[in-house]
Amino acid sequence: MSEPASSIPSHNGKTVVITGINGYLASVIGLAILKKGYKLIGTCRSDKRAQPLLEDAYAEYYRADRVKIVEVVDMTKEGAFDEVVKGKKTPPTLKRTILPNTLQALMKAPLVVGPAIAGTTGILHSALKCSSSQLSAVVITSSLAAIVSPGRDVHTYTEDDWNNYAEEEVEKAAGEECSPLVLYAASKTAAEKAVWAFREKEKPPFAISSLNPTIVYGPPIIKHPNPTDLNETLRPMYQILTGTTPDGVIPPKMGSAGYIDVRDVATAHIWALEHPSVSDGHRYIASAGLAPPQAIADVLREIYPNRRDIIPLGTPGEGYVKETFEWLEGGVKLSARRLEEAMGNYKWILLDRCIKDTAKYMERYLEGAS
Repeated sequence: MSEPASSIPSHNGKTVVITGINGYLASVIGLAILKKGYKLIGTCRSDKRAQPLLEDAYAEYYRADRVKIVEVVDMTKEGAFDEVVKGKKTPPTLKRTILPNTLQALMKAPLVVGPAIAGTTGILHSALKCSSSQLSAVVITSSLAAIVSPGRDVHTYTEDDWNNYAEEEVEKAAGEECSPLVLYAASKTAAEKAVWAFREKEKPPFAISSLNPTIVYGPPIIKHPNPTDLNETLRPMYQILTGTTPDGVIPPKMGSAGYIDVRDVATAHIWALEHPSVSDGHRYIASAGLAPPQAIADVLREIYPNRRDIIPLGTPGEGYVKETFEWLEGGVKLSARRLEEAMGNYKWILLDRCIKDTAKYMERYLEGAS
């Protein structure tokens, strides 16, 4: 009896490097990359952290020798990524993800901002020094936190905006403890500025672009055994679904309350690396619309009518546009027009589908969910 045909696509002759491969966003991007026929080299601080991926979502690709995991214990060390990017026989496309630390750990600037800059510029220097001439693109996963700053009640944010407020607040703190959210934003802003300074100074032969996603939702591909393992953006949604929010009420919105599906962020990354002549030198806001926690609660109550006594009620319909989730007039907005148009008038996954698919993933933690 003949062996069943493999479901994985033919290798396209190219390799992509993704750092922090065991993270929520990076792991989803990695799977999307593999489905497009690339080979994948993923880095993480310990190869054990990538084991759940190799045993499940990446298993078939791993068996086909399409996935390699490389330990980079200290990404801030000079030359940490040299061996990762050198000596490729296939044309590599390099992708760098900068993933958020646990917010509770972000307290002092020297422990956060400096490493963020060193880790980001380190891989750029390794790419410049050690990669082959076939390296075509580096895509940086930055954040909307590097763009949006507080204090603006009416403003449409674009890629021309920078969150200088966070850096200024960190400087004022002079090494003392600072708000975790401010430090997070400062680290993202400083790291991305360092990227563009590198590009201006070194004029590398490969393209550099950055993606600045807003709050990311959507189903993970790592099957976490415990809901406490969910990342910082998914945990509040799980608390709404289970009625375990602080004081049992709808939580306050995070930042601008924009949203984007993790699968769309993966698609945008792949577009950027596959279109280096277009994406080179550009920042791209990735945002599908407005989704305050009230909108998430309302969608969850529609999906799970048997949990309506559990999911906080709040004020249904308040603070967003139902069905379209467009930005409200007369307030803060995020413009993702540059990316949408560059990707051929791309249509984002709407919030109701995003939340439904994410909640389906979370059902593994529930009893009696329908």
